[in-house]
Amino acid sequence: MWPRTTLFLGAFACLFSMPVAAATLESWTVDPVHSTAQFKARHFGIVPVIGTIPIVSATVQLYPGSQIPVAVSAQLDATKLDTHNDRRDSDLRSPRFFDTATAPTIKFISTKVDGTPNHFTITGNLTMHGQTHSVVLNAGVVGSGKSPRGRPIIAYVATATVDRTEWGMTYGPMIVGNNIDLSINAEADGP
Repeated sequence: MWPRTTLFLGAFACLFSMPVAAATLESWTVDPVHSTAQFKARHFGIVPVIGTIPIVSATVQLYPGSQIPVAVSAQLDATKLDTHNDRRDSDLRSPRFFDTATAPTIKFISTKVDGTPNHFTITGNLTMHGQTHSVVLNAGVVGSGKSPRGRPIIAYVATATVDRTEWGMTYGPMIVGNNIDLSINAEADGP
């Protein structure tokens, strides 16, 4: 017969030596058809010009039951940027700006996410024009629910202002403002 203290300590040791199942991350897929990535620049520092760059693919990693991302990644197709003016779009695709012949893809990979569903920041590396620099997106959840087919969805919005010259786009500072406003609206579809 084992003394009670020995049995208690043995049970206590077994309890803490059991493997703890780590929470598995869920991978949510951003729907490119219902998501947009926009940029806004000021022509002559006055008139805002808005363009879009198609989202090719993006994922949001979440813990089950949470709406705040743990990680975010995205790829955009700079060759298909659109400002509703063919001549301007050709210029933006040239080496003076995005240089899509050698750098056709814009990539974002998060490194840190902090905050609450109402407001969180996504810090990450933004690669465009062949260069990578850190940016901070101000983001939030704007809604959630289920699609008509019963699939869970979450809508996110994220914004940032970047200095285009950090990515080597230094042409025409009197024509195009250096500070570019970014705005992303994304629908993430659950697994």
